[in-house]
Amino acid sequence: MDTIRFLSKSPREVQDHLAAALRQRRRARKHSRQKAAEASGVPAPTIRRFETSGEISLRQFLMLCAPYGDLKRAEALFPELGPTTMDELLATHDSA
Repeated sequence: MDTIRFLSKSPREVQDHLAAALRQRRRARKHSRQKAAEASGVPAPTIRRFETSGEISLRQFLMLCAPYGDLKRAEALFPELGPTTMDELLATHDSA
């Protein structure tokens, strides 16, 4: 699957992409929705709704990512920020 360009997509398009990507991962492992539900703790009807509409809570989305090894990738969307000013950099250096 091609890498999505988040800046050129609408939130709805990104939502649909994420639903399709997780569905693809589930199918690649030959998991039924029921098996994915058992592995993730997300109810099968919720997985079906997500795959068909893109609608899911953030917590349940992350729970679905976990059995497919994508939780770290989801976390990497917002890496910890480093110092942004010279004062912050110096404060970090002084505390080390």
